[in-house]
Amino acid sequence: MKNTLISLVLIWFAAITRDVFAKIPNTSDNIVESIYIKDTKNSTSNNDVENYEEQVVKEEKTMSESVKQNELPRLKRIYIVAYGGYFYTKENNFEFNPTNNCNPSYNFICNNDNSINPIKAEAKDVYFLTGAFGINSENPLRLELSYYKMGKELELNGQNQVNLNTIDYKSQIDLKGGSVNMYFDFIFNRRQPFFIFTPYAMAGIGISDIELNDINFTGDNNSSVSIKGKSQRNKTVIYGAGLTAGINNYISLDIGYRYYDFGKIKTSHTMTKTSVDMSDVDNPIETVNEYDLELQSDFDAHVAVIGLKIQI
Repeated sequence: MKNTLISLVLIWFAAITRDVFAKIPNTSDNIVESIYIKDTKNSTSNNDVENYEEQVVKEEKTMSESVKQNELPRLKRIYIVAYGGYFYTKENNFEFNPTNNCNPSYNFICNNDNSINPIKAEAKDVYFLTGAFGINSENPLRLELSYYKMGKELELNGQNQVNLNTIDYKSQIDLKGGSVNMYFDFIFNRRQPFFIFTPYAMAGIGISDIELNDINFTGDNNSSVSIKGKSQRNKTVIYGAGLTAGINNYISLDIGYRYYDFGKIKTSHTMTKTSVDMSDVDNPIETVNEYDLELQSDFDAHVAVIGLKIQI
């Protein structure tokens, strides 16, 4: 038994030794080959040597470009992205003030001493939709064209005390628009862009179509006031930041924050005021008056977004 084990060990050692020596290059053949190449180069003319060197340079350049393209598969690619967001304004964001002086007839906003009691309206939060088309570049910047829209009309509700009277008011805002956005991706090695998480900052400028519906006021003295709304097109400024999480080479998840400054929104100049005289219950007298009044307010919003980006 002992002799059998020794024999097996010797056979195994011989096999390993044979494989090792088989992998060692034949130095004599290499020496002969190098001498042959050297003699061949020496025997060629100067023009042949120059042509050979040029060919080597071209091959190296082609190889480096091919390697570079393989290392940058995501750059210079077009992408599309769809966002869903939560659109909200801070409390009492809308503060409507008249652009002209107070008038005693404006007793729903102006006090008896002609001081202004601004209309502070609260807006219910709504969802926000965005679609975008963009292109990457070889530097950290990328360009994007975006279209955005509120999912439904933004409802405004408020209540104020004017001349010891409680005034209720309601209105709605519809919004849609488009923008051009510039992004800066914090990728420090553009030759290896496949980080799992990539933070970014962005800024953009756009145009928004804003529809402010009529503002309806209701008082305690059986009177109502309606200020006509106005359609307007405002310049919009956008700032934001976020984080892109790569799912694979073509799909990534984008989570971010956007601040939109939509400028000022205004009502039209024409206002109608309806009063009802209830001294005679059986025969109420209704009076309609028109006034020239314009209200304006700043309009901005904060939007939290989450979206899916697909490389094309």
